[in-house]
Amino acid sequence: MSISISGSLSPLPSVASSSPSTPTTAQPDPKADTDDTVKLSQAAQVHLLKQQGQTLSQIASNLSIPITTVDGYLGIAVTKPASPSTQQPAQVQDNSAKTPETPTAPGKG
Repeated sequence: MSISISGSLSPLPSVASSSPSTPTTAQPDPKADTDDTVKLSQAAQVHLLKQQGQTLSQIASNLSIPITTVDGYLGIAVTKPASPSTQQPAQVQDNSAKTPETPTAPGKG
């Protein structure tokens, strides 16, 4: 028993298509581009907007967050004003501003 094959041989097997006039090149699916989205964390959004040149107040406004939160994400240390309980009383501050009097030597009698 012998087998004979006529015709040309191709390195890849041919794939039967339903319509021979359809091109075989793959077209990108426009819907597939929307599937590649990434949701950034709020901190990452702050860093991105800062890199784009926005001011701290613009970033806070765009993200609807307090500016102190923006400062925290960017690692900006904000000094808090001293509370009244930690300040020295006014009379002590006034006394410390005066120059002390020098004691006088006891007089001869």
